[in-house]
Amino acid sequence: MTARTDLAIGAHRSSEQSLAQRVWQHRHFYFFISPFFISFAVLGLWPLLFSLYLSFMKWDGLTPRASVGFENYVMLFHDEQFWDSIRNTFFLFILYVPPMLLLGFLMAVALNGPVTKFRGMFRAAVFLPCVTPIVVISIVFVIFCNYDTGLFNWLLRSLHLAPVKWQQDPLATRVSIALLLIWRWSGYNMIFMLAGLQGISLDVYEAARIDGASRAQTLWRITLPLMKPTFVFCTIMSLLGTVYLFEEVLLVDKNGSASNVGVVLFNTSFGYFKFGYASAMAYVTAAVVFVLTLIVRRVQKEDD
Repeated sequence: MTARTDLAIGAHRSSEQSLAQRVWQHRHFYFFISPFFISFAVLGLWPLLFSLYLSFMKWDGLTPRASVGFENYVMLFHDEQFWDSIRNTFFLFILYVPPMLLLGFLMAVALNGPVTKFRGMFRAAVFLPCVTPIVVISIVFVIFCNYDTGLFNWLLRSLHLAPVKWQQDPLATRVSIALLLIWRWSGYNMIFMLAGLQGISLDVYEAARIDGASRAQTLWRITLPLMKPTFVFCTIMSLLGTVYLFEEVLLVDKNGSASNVGVVLFNTSFGYFKFGYASAMAYVTAAVVFVLTLIVRRVQKEDD
């Protein structure tokens, strides 16, 4: 029994030595990839763990931290402002994501055709809004939303319709933010849609054409089902973007009626200096998004 134990220990030590030798043998490769892991640990992993630690603390950034246990989470579930921001976030998601994905898909279909001229120029023009500084976009959009001299109300008056108080009415404010997001991010999602369309084999379309399928039937029965993973990916990315949306809401929403989770997190952290409470808020939001993402993935798998 003792001999077998010594043999096992010796084999374990030899395996450890061989692993160490292999690491040392490839030390140059580990050296070249180490900047990524170091930066991820310092800029990604450490803030994540420190935020989790802060969620159980009461801290304003200046005074010593005080442990409060689960008090931040208990307070959070009774915070109406936070749950209003959750509702605003998902209402905004419903307002702009479906038309944005539909518009991005239609533009991708139009720009994917082999007979479309100047495809590169049109693709760059559609993608341009998402790389334009958001401060410039928001200022121009606020000017468009002006009640007396704005472009939107001028168009409504031209159609003999009543003007809308875009920056005073809560619903109109949400609609204006949704219009801004549709205009800005449709081109970004078009790139993913275009990649998904180009990933579909042309043999499938050729077989459908031989079978006598029309363009509408091909689009409905072939393109859309094969594009489902791309739609799911864009939906999940849009959900994450909506939750932590900040600049557009902060610059367009003047009365605070459309404040989403990102704005409330910013105000709680850097307005009221409640870093522990804001950390708990961030983790609860992440848990909600995680559950919704799992639901979307589960629905996709069941449909497949």
